[in-house]
Amino acid sequence: MEIYSLTACVVTILYVFATSSAQGICHHGRRSHNAGFSGKMEGSHHLHCCGNVSYKISESSCCNGNVTNGLSQLVADCCDSVAYNPLNEICCDGRILTRSSTHAKCCGKVMYLTTTHLCCGGNNIFQRKENIFCCGKETYDVTTHCCCINLALEVKPKNETCCPTVTDTDKRRESQQGSLPTSTLSRNLESKCGTKPYNPNKKICCSGNLYEKASALTKCCGKYVYTLLDDNVLCCNGILHLNVPEQSECLGGVIYAPPNTICQMFARPRLGEHCCGGKTFDPHTHICCNGHSHNKMKGNFCCGSEVYDHHNQLLRCCSGHLYKLARLSGECCGNHLLEYNNNQTCCSSSTNSIIYDTKPNHRCCGHYYFNTSLWSCCAEHLKPTPKPNSSLAEYRLKPLTDLIPEMCNKTVFFGKVESLALENDQRHVVLKVVWQVNVKSEKFIKDPWLHVSMDHCSSPDTENGMTYLWEENPDRKYKLLSHPVDLTSDMHMLYAVCYQKRDKNMD
Repeated sequence: MEIYSLTACVVTILYVFATSSAQGICHHGRRSHNAGFSGKMEGSHHLHCCGNVSYKISESSCCNGNVTNGLSQLVADCCDSVAYNPLNEICCDGRILTRSSTHAKCCGKVMYLTTTHLCCGGNNIFQRKENIFCCGKETYDVTTHCCCINLALEVKPKNETCCPTVTDTDKRRESQQGSLPTSTLSRNLESKCGTKPYNPNKKICCSGNLYEKASALTKCCGKYVYTLLDDNVLCCNGILHLNVPEQSECLGGVIYAPPNTICQMFARPRLGEHCCGGKTFDPHTHICCNGHSHNKMKGNFCCGSEVYDHHNQLLRCCSGHLYKLARLSGECCGNHLLEYNNNQTCCSSSTNSIIYDTKPNHRCCGHYYFNTSLWSCCAEHLKPTPKPNSSLAEYRLKPLTDLIPEMCNKTVFFGKVESLALENDQRHVVLKVVWQVNVKSEKFIKDPWLHVSMDHCSSPDTENGMTYLWEENPDRKYKLLSHPVDLTSDMHMLYAVCYQKRDKNMD
């Protein structure tokens, strides 16, 4: 993996834009091992292809060969050739409209509220009233008339022989929602994939592409489809990977595979030697990073397949991608570097980190970016009921590597969630302190059990049995800091970095 200088990266991207069509480096493959939404760009860890143009899936979207910037493909839908955010917008017959409510739906090219109006015939809107139903493009009063199903739908007096029987209650109920009681007009019951209607019980829509839905185990990964029963397949940040080793996991856009033994297949290690990829190495002098051996003189920590010195403040490791900063600014957003004051917002959860263009009255809820007039957020879960006066989390959880080394100057501890309880608006958490450290005072906690209370909705989500990094404030208040951690590697990293920093300050 290369160390990405921001300036060099811009130059490289511009060069790629100019040469991709001629050199054919943007290739198209439906489900290759590193397939992007329209193809993975060779030799790049960040860029994917949309036609002959490259883009970042964490910042942009590809719809029918056209790139929409400022909206990640991971949370976008396509409206013809333009991407939109279905949380805050709706696509009506090729037109992107701003949602006025979470109850908004399309009636032809216009938007209407299902709570106050009916859509009849696909493009006729009527005010919703008691006992009023749709019949084709018209409405009728179910107490005096009926909808007859002949060659066409017709409103007839209730005593006509063509009127539906009492057993057709379900069909009439569907009509009340603006749908039509015949199979020939069942399109109103169907969802839309882009501009194409489809039955979600039979098909699945993946970023504007329709596939047959084999079962409830059929899932989308970006614009491709897979099932949870597929062997050696892993969906990681919207990219479908094939032929991955069993027990592989996706974390922060990086695939972590179990240790392999390829070294023993190609090299015969001598006594005391260890394997690193297809070669042997001496762990006393070298470090192995994802199958690549490096001299420890260059650093003691891995970032993907590169090694780096964590004391160098101009180096930033973002989920396996190493960046060289031009100045001391910026923070990680998944495997991308988000520069400060660039009018962008990073929303992250334990599964995804996505960059959005900053908009007024929008906030993060996990990795989603929502309009506060349409939605509310409680513990990283969206609810279609806006609460203007609700308190929202002012911070987001980060991977542990993003919190080091500033955590070395604070009292922090690894706490495992043993149980959870909800009382009114408070979430009560029982924590088992796995390890606590205060580098300055060497203070260790006496009682390993802590009872922590926090505002439920404004706090990030917590899972039973997972271990997180917590901060203890002077007033004995506790703040959740990190995504779930790996006790072995993360504890070692925090200990090594913080105590090396302490020893260096003492010298």
